Amino acid sequence: MIVRCLPRSSLLAALILSVMLGACQSMEQPLGQVLAPDEEAIKVLADRHEAQVSARDTFEVSGGLGIWTDDETLSVRITWLQAPNALNLRLEGPLGIGTMQLEDVAGLTTLSRGGQTIAQGRNADTVLQQGLGLAAPVPLQELAFWVRGLPGNASRVKRDAQGKLSSLQFTDEQGTYWQARFRRYTDWEGVPVPSLITASGGPYSVRVLLKNWGYATTTVVPETPESNNRLPIPGR
Repeated sequence: MIVRCLPRSSLLAALILSVMLGACQSMEQPLGQVLAPDEEAIKVLADRHEAQVSARDTFEVSGGLGIWTDDETLSVRITWLQAPNALNLRLEGPLGIGTMQLEDVAGLTTLSRGGQTIAQGRNADTVLQQGLGLAAPVPLQELAFWVRGLPGNASRVKRDAQGKLSSLQFTDEQGTYWQARFRRYTDWEGVPVPSLITASGGPYSVRVLLKNWGYATTTVVPETPESNNRLPIPGR
């Protein structure tokens, strides 16, 4: 049996090469690392998630809405009822606000308190602005998408590895740039829905806390009061 020994210089070079190869392999795929899905896989997950939440188009959720600037803060409790063509939003706040009811039906928005109309118009953003005495509108119409984790009319969106929205950018009709972040999600019968959204635009910061997700159990569209004018009975 013949044993040939490598020269010391060759042996050292081989050892260095082995260490370098091992280091490269370690850098390329660290032990235990889970690789994120690629963009195509995320898009598939996003499309599936949007289809699931879009199908639940009649729902009820409660929580809180906070709006603040450097000079003032407004905080109200909300009960949000939504149907495909209608929104009923109840806001309960401190003295000066009391309890308000915002109804957006077929494009006409009415904000009332104690049965008296405070503001009315075709744009829910400006109606809420007038009713709360805000210096600029808050994107309520976009929030109707955001509360379910839908991008609405966003110009740019970012998603997590499961396809859920993590942030978006939106510019309203007044040219105000808004950025929203979806901080937390909760489970609604197997479908992730937002539980905390924060947004900033113009002078405002907005915080929306959502809980108790479920299908709407009350009427979203207000019932038409019964008329006292009865039709004549035929033959009389």
